[in-house]
Amino acid sequence: MEARDRQAAINADSKTRYDLRSRALEPLPIGTNVRVQDPKSKLWSHVDVVVAIGRYRAYRVKFASGSVLWRNRRFLRRLVNAEESEERDADQALTDGSDGKDGAPTDMEEPGNDSPSTCTGKTRAAPRAGLPTPRRSGRRRTPKLIVSV
Repeated sequence: MEARDRQAAINADSKTRYDLRSRALEPLPIGTNVRVQDPKSKLWSHVDVVVAIGRYRAYRVKFASGSVLWRNRRFLRRLVNAEESEERDADQALTDGSDGKDGAPTDMEEPGNDSPSTCTGKTRAAPRAGLPTPRRSGRRRTPKLIVSV
């Protein structure tokens, strides 16, 4: 009996240590567009729809080819639409109070400007309307050295 008690204590201790770093994945409702991880390549290459929910984090997923397979929640990611992400980014910018000017070079700089923040003489494409400009680092990039043998 002492061995069983010791083993139960060890199991409880390992469970508490595991649960400190783990987190539960949110359940996915039916009709949610998800990305599915390919079991062979480990890439999130498939975009599919949840059609049913099973027991123990199992989801029935309909693929674009028409096949319907069970997949564990671990291998499903909610597909975020571009509109939702833009709204979330706009809300985050309003709550942060930031104006996007953090000293990083933006796509709006003129290509002929020889400021220390521009690293190459290449011209940058104009930003698309309505999309926030990506953050860029201010480090100077060294030109590529190509050695032919």
